Amino acid sequence: MPTSSAETSRNDARAIAVLVMLFLFQTLNFFDKLVFGLSAVPMMKELALSPKDFGLISSSFFLLFSLSGMAVGMFVVGRFPVKWLLLIMAGIWSATQIPIFFSSSVAVLVLCRVILGAGEGPGLPTALHACYNWFPADKRSVPSAVVLQGISVGLLAGGPILTTIIVRYGWRTGFLFCGLLGLAWVLGWLIIGGEGPYSAAHAPDAAAKDKTLPARVLWGDPTVIGVIIMSTASYWIVGMSATWLPPYLQLGLGYQQLDVGWIISGIYLFQSPLLLGGSWLTQHLQRRGFSLRACLGHASGLALLAAGSALLLSIVTSGPLQLTCIAIAFAAPSLTTIFGPVALGAVAPAAQRGRLIVVIYSANAASALVSNALTGWIVGEAGSDAPLGYAHAMTFTAGVLIAGAVSAFAMIFPERTIARFAKTAQEPAASPVVAAKST
Repeated sequence: MPTSSAETSRNDARAIAVLVMLFLFQTLNFFDKLVFGLSAVPMMKELALSPKDFGLISSSFFLLFSLSGMAVGMFVVGRFPVKWLLLIMAGIWSATQIPIFFSSSVAVLVLCRVILGAGEGPGLPTALHACYNWFPADKRSVPSAVVLQGISVGLLAGGPILTTIIVRYGWRTGFLFCGLLGLAWVLGWLIIGGEGPYSAAHAPDAAAKDKTLPARVLWGDPTVIGVIIMSTASYWIVGMSATWLPPYLQLGLGYQQLDVGWIISGIYLFQSPLLLGGSWLTQHLQRRGFSLRACLGHASGLALLAAGSALLLSIVTSGPLQLTCIAIAFAAPSLTTIFGPVALGAVAPAAQRGRLIVVIYSANAASALVSNALTGWIVGEAGSDAPLGYAHAMTFTAGVLIAGAVSAFAMIFPERTIARFAKTAQEPAASPVVAAKST
C-alpha cells in the first residue's frame, strides 16, 4: 500500500510538471504568433507592404497549418510518443523564427511563416491530447484551461515584452527572442515530457484500448459535426487576433505603438479568469450531475453568442466600453477550445480520441487562412478610411461567431452520442445471435 501511495504521489507530481510545460508550450506558441502582429507597422513601412500584402503574408502562416495538423493527427498521433511530437514541433518553431533576424527578404519571411505554420498546426490539439493522458475524464476541464492559459499569458506578457524589444532593438530582434525561448523549452521538455497513465498505450483493458468505431459512425455523428462547425467559427477570430488586433488598435483607433502592447495585455488579462472560471464551473457542474449537453454544448454556444454580440457592440461604442467589448469578443471564443476537446474526449474511444481531437482542431485553423486574408482585403477596400474598413471586417466576423453559436446549440448532444456509439459497439456481438434466431 505505501508503494502504491508513493507511486500515486509521483504520478501526481509528474502530471503537474507536464501541465506546467504544456502551459509554457502554449505561451511560446502565442509569443510566436504575436510578434508578427506587433511588428506589423514597422515591417510594412520598411518592406513597403500594403494592408493587402500584409494580410496575404500573415495568411501564409496558415497555408500548411491545417494540412500538417491533419497529417499528424491521421498518421502520427498514436503511433509515436507525444513527448517527441511536441519536441519536434517546438524545434521547428525556433528554427523558423531565428532566420528572420538575419534577412530583409520578403521571400524568406514568407517561407519561414509557412514552415512555422506547419510546425504550429498540430500544437494546441496535441498539447491537449498530451494533457488528457495525465488526467481522468471527469477532471480534464481545469487542466485544459491551464494549458489554454498559455495563450492568455503569451498575449498578456508578450504584448509589453515584445513591444519593448521591437521598439528598442528593432522588429527583427523580436523574432530572434522568440526563437531562443523555443530552444529553452525544448531542453526542459527533454527532461520532463512523457506518456501519462491515461494514454491509450497504458489503458488497463487491452480490449477496450483496441475498440474503435467505423469512421462513418465517428465522423458522421451530429455532436462531432457540431464541434467541427463551432470550432471553425471560433478559430476564425482566434486565428486573426494576434495578426490584426495590434494594427487595428494602432491604425484603426489611433493608439501609439507602446500603448498598444499594454492595451493588448489588459484585454487578455480578462481571458485568464474567464478560462479558469468557466472551466472550473462546467467541471463542477458536471460532477454535480449536470448533463454534458449543458456543460459543454450550451456553454460553447453561449460563449460564441456573447463574443459575436460584443463584437457588434464594439463597432457602435467608444473608449473603455469599446475596449471591454473587444476583450469579450476576442477572449470568450477560447472557451470553446476547452469545451470542444473535452466533449470529443468524453464520447470517443480512447484509441481514437487523440486522432479525432488533433485532426479537428488542426483542420479548423483553415478558417484563419481565410479570415486573415479576408480581413486584409476588407480593410484595404476601405482605402484610407481604416476605421470603416475594420468596422466592416468586425461585422463579418461577428456573423461567423453567431453561426458557430447556432451550430453548438443545435447539434452538440454528447449523451446521445455516447449512447449511439455504445449501441454501435455492441452490434457486431449481437449480430450472430440474430443470425442464429433467423435460422
